[in-house]
Amino acid sequence: MSLDELINRVRYRLDGYFHSEKRSVKFLARFLAFTLFAAVISTIAPTLADELADDPSMMQPVASDETTTTVTISPTETSTASPTPDPTFSPEPEISRPAITNSSAEPLPEGESSESATANGPGVALEIQPRYILKIPATGGIDPRATTYFLPLIYAANEDPEVEFTMACISAPAVRFDLGAKGVANNSIEGEELITGDQSGQLIISAKTNRVINLINSVGGLFLSSNSGGLAGRSLTFRFVAVTKPVADPAICSAAQSGAITTVRALGLDLSTVKGGGKLK
Repeated sequence: MSLDELINRVRYRLDGYFHSEKRSVKFLARFLAFTLFAAVISTIAPTLADELADDPSMMQPVASDETTTTVTISPTETSTASPTPDPTFSPEPEISRPAITNSSAEPLPEGESSESATANGPGVALEIQPRYILKIPATGGIDPRATTYFLPLIYAANEDPEVEFTMACISAPAVRFDLGAKGVANNSIEGEELITGDQSGQLIISAKTNRVINLINSVGGLFLSSNSGGLAGRSLTFRFVAVTKPVADPAICSAAQSGAITTVRALGLDLSTVKGGGKLK
């Protein structure tokens, strides 16, 4: 039997033990191999360490390649610095400038601010109109033959608390409005409450918002009368404009962003005859 064949047989036998199907044989073979390897290492390592310790070449010190250089510093004489002369400044040349004189002794005119112009001028509609909360009936029922009608109480308020003044425009074709005291024209063109168009079909009221509503609802409410025929089928248009101050200008009514319409409708009245029996005593 040759050496190669012997080695192959031993390797095959060991491989069979290492990968045996029996767990006990496999673990035992691996344990014996690990023990043998540890025994070889523990035997060879001390011997190698002793040989290295006995080698005289390992005990010689290694010379450093760096060289130490000693530098001797000799004392030197301290030199005395001579004082530096102060710099000499030459005076700055004087520059003559011509005096500037105003062409006019009067002060320049100052433009009038927009707030001042608004306070002194007539009231105008606000550029940004607030939204009004309106509670106005959409319809009102009357007798088909009626020519007069009291408008129910209304309510209006704006959502912006900074808006103080309101101009209310109320209009209707072929209708005459009567505000406040009935039978007289309660118009006012001066003061904090402006009223124009009373006893006409185009009524304008301008004051603080709450005051405008109170005037409309005063003395039983706004009274309507027809110029011709009955009031049934007529419509009233309400428009509310926020203004900078009380003003009664029909041209400003078109700036309104909040409004309502109330239609006066005829109530259905039917006449019928009911037959019944009775006993006479």
